[in-house]
Amino acid sequence: MFSLDTALPKLAAQCDSYVALQRADGALERTDWGLDDPGGTCSLVALCLYTGQNLDAAARALDYLEAYQRPSGLTDLRDCNFDSSPDAGFILQAMCPAILPSLPPAPSLPITGREGEIEGVFLPLPNPLPLLGGGGEVRDERSRGRAFLRRMVGGALTGGFHTPNHRWVMSAGLALAEQCFPDLSEQIRPVIESYLAEGFDINADGAWIERSAGVYDAICVKSLLILAECGYEKESCLAAVRRNLELNLHLFHADGTIETGLSRRQDHGTRSVPSALIIPYLWAGTLLDEPRFLQAAAFLSVKAPADGYSLVQFLRKFGEPAPIEPRLPESYACHYPVLQAHRIRRGPLSATVFGSTTRLLHLVAGQAELVSVKISQSYFGVGRFVGDSIREDDGAVILRSEGKLSPYRPGYELPLGRPVPVESYTAMRAERALRRVPYCLSELTVREIEGGITLHYKTLDGMDRVPAQIALDFAPGGIWETEDTALQPQPGQVIFLKQGTGRMRYGRDVIEISPGASAHQMWAMRDTETAPGLVRVLLTFRTPLEANITLKITRL
Repeated sequence: MFSLDTALPKLAAQCDSYVALQRADGALERTDWGLDDPGGTCSLVALCLYTGQNLDAAARALDYLEAYQRPSGLTDLRDCNFDSSPDAGFILQAMCPAILPSLPPAPSLPITGREGEIEGVFLPLPNPLPLLGGGGEVRDERSRGRAFLRRMVGGALTGGFHTPNHRWVMSAGLALAEQCFPDLSEQIRPVIESYLAEGFDINADGAWIERSAGVYDAICVKSLLILAECGYEKESCLAAVRRNLELNLHLFHADGTIETGLSRRQDHGTRSVPSALIIPYLWAGTLLDEPRFLQAAAFLSVKAPADGYSLVQFLRKFGEPAPIEPRLPESYACHYPVLQAHRIRRGPLSATVFGSTTRLLHLVAGQAELVSVKISQSYFGVGRFVGDSIREDDGAVILRSEGKLSPYRPGYELPLGRPVPVESYTAMRAERALRRVPYCLSELTVREIEGGITLHYKTLDGMDRVPAQIALDFAPGGIWETEDTALQPQPGQVIFLKQGTGRMRYGRDVIEISPGASAHQMWAMRDTETAPGLVRVLLTFRTPLEANITLKITRL
């Protein structure tokens, strides 16, 4: 499964694919921007130098990079970060493995400037010979690449960062630069140590601050693996790597996509196979002697291709692993109190319960996907159910919503009996007395049953006769069926399940809902969140209420 015989041709093809995007001026074209991309151009150089092929393309790319490089030594991420030291971290990780071989000393270039984001490859591996050919030209272009990176190191040392993961990206990039430029160690080492002194931003549940299983977890883990292999806090780096990869093992759906509902970054709510985690699982599984990590790497590699550059470097360092069974954990229930989340996996069923948000549940079963469950009351603008607390009790997950989304509601504001200038209306609001009405306190209990889950929703306080709803928002593409109806609902469509059983079917996979409820027919109840890109199935009620809803998973 992981072999050089298959990885090397794919690496060569990867290199060719980058060259195909190269412009006449040497830059890699970022087609979705219509702009030249310095970071991507660095990846092109790295691939060409590492493989020893397309060296004329590498030379043109270096012409562009030498002209583009800012006085600081840094480059830009063209859609947001300019004179960017974080992106220097990504670039150092990508390019250093291609220039690590012993070469004649680079010219003694001064380190100037201060403060570079491509998702590169950053295994600290020696590369004594080109893999696919080349000769003196490789040596010449590597020397140019070394000079380019040496100038960049100066900016990275003093440039600072934006987001938490940048600290580890930059530290790992500098650790690789230290291997390439040992004479700069006295300048590089204190900077790495200053970042590491902050401690790793990983919580007790194993999540980084950004909680980005789809993108940034792989970046953080790879960076810590580099630091560990470069001799920086190896034990604490590997401990953090283990904790995060353990968490991710329990976030996968059966198809290899990963739960991103907890993410605070751009992958939030997306569904894709995180191929960037293949090498971290393979690498960490090898270093930690953890078979489950190796199995996860094998499973993901069946679903999506691993990065060829990373894979070849891994195989050249550690050798080809013995055959690995592709496998993910398939049966568990895990509670994460810090993340305020609960995960359930039973074969094809994969469910996530969320606290601290209006999205209460995500359910996946084969092709079928219930993207969210949301509960609302039309109650003073504060009737949306948010899991203010989440706890596990005898196998059930209990969310409690306090109904306190606003300090002024539910209730009515009373007159002050003195002038209220228009420009002071908002500022003086806190001075008003309130006529309070009860908070809409309620609880949702989620419990596993054979082949599905149940939702038990109960109001605990609030006023009577208030309209309420449970909204089940499905991914588009399903077929909605009841005993006497079948239709293909479109995104944005709202369906009332007034009684009995309804089924959303995707191919052979079905999520069945029962029973229906019909206490009103508000298509877009006031103060609720809409779901324009999804298909909404509504169950409607009036308070006080106690509802038991069953979500059953079947396969035809």
